[in-house]
Amino acid sequence: MLEQCKKNDRQAQFQLYNHLAPALLGLTVRYMQDKDEAEDVMQDSFVKIFLNLKSFKNEGSFEGWAKRITVNTALTALKNKKRIYFERNLEIVETIELEQDEQDLLQIPEILSCMKSLPEGYRTIINLALIEEFSHKEIAEKLGITESTSRSQLARARQSLMKMLKEKTLVSTKKNA
Repeated sequence: MLEQCKKNDRQAQFQLYNHLAPALLGLTVRYMQDKDEAEDVMQDSFVKIFLNLKSFKNEGSFEGWAKRITVNTALTALKNKKRIYFERNLEIVETIELEQDEQDLLQIPEILSCMKSLPEGYRTIINLALIEEFSHKEIAEKLGITESTSRSQLARARQSLMKMLKEKTLVSTKKNA
């Protein structure tokens, strides 16, 4: 299919689009607040994927290559809209941990809901570090920040997420009581 896509075979491109679209849309939704924006970023990503298809060297998975392009496209969109903001506050971050019974109550939709309500910068750092598994050096390069800023923002983002999750589990425990 990739070879056919490289030859601009529209049918093969359509099949590749249909194969990758759900995963790439899921990825862009994690970065963009708005579903319409996420769809725009996904479309821009596909344009880049098809334009650069000849540069794919069959080293590693094609899907991984396409996801990298999509992450970079999402980051560019966020930067262009000047929506990635990082706290410069040097206060010590409160450490919050969830108890085992609280962890047991958590459901994926609740986690995703909390992720969605994080500030853009925090959500971006968590996506890059914990989901995409980029190193702090890679994150720093992609976002134009220092590695130490990447580390401190990840710590802050995790704690902010933990705080939201803890509040959600407290609310759901009270509802069930």
